[in-house]
Amino acid sequence: MATRKASAKKYRPFLWAISLALSVSLALAACDTTPPAPPTPDPNALIQAAVAATLASIPRPTSAPIPTIAPTSTPFSIEDVFCEYSFCIGHPKDLFLLDQGSTRQPPQPSTYGYGIIFGYSQTLFIEMAWTTSGTAYDPQNTMHYILEEKESLQGSLSPLLIEKLNVYYQPISTVTTALPYGGIASWQCGGRDFAWKVYTPQDGMASALLKQALEKFRCQGQ
Repeated sequence: MATRKASAKKYRPFLWAISLALSVSLALAACDTTPPAPPTPDPNALIQAAVAATLASIPRPTSAPIPTIAPTSTPFSIEDVFCEYSFCIGHPKDLFLLDQGSTRQPPQPSTYGYGIIFGYSQTLFIEMAWTTSGTAYDPQNTMHYILEEKESLQGSLSPLLIEKLNVYYQPISTVTTALPYGGIASWQCGGRDFAWKVYTPQDGMASALLKQALEKFRCQGQ
């Protein structure tokens, strides 16, 4: 028994030394700030990233430009021409045609099926009307759309062929002494009846102005 106790006392310093060494090792391990080694990259992921970067660097093809529609030329000059409501008609240089309905208060602009336009200067007055054609065409009845109560038809009705249009023309009296000579005409085009009237300061001008107007006349369906 005495011998065991003596042996235990003999090895006690050695055990303390081992215990102290282990404690120091654990403390050092706890205080170690060395970062862990990075994980080994996945080769497949590296390959996929390289392929994606390569595809992204390839320039994209330039998209084709939107074609620009070139403006088409008009079949005739629109200088000194009134164009609206699906028809066009010529007028003198010093006179412009206005929509009569648009000058009212409140405005009542013309339509495709019915309307009146007019223009005036110190030397001319021009008026024109149109309406949807009926079952029968009467040129003088169409003229009365713009014939004033104090105006009257003069002479005889004359059929004319102007720019492939069958036109009916007749002189009229006027309501102003400043422009004492007048003429009125009517024709059909594209399912509508048209009437045209002019006051002039000199005799013989009306038929020439009518021809000038109808040389530039166009209508839908013509």
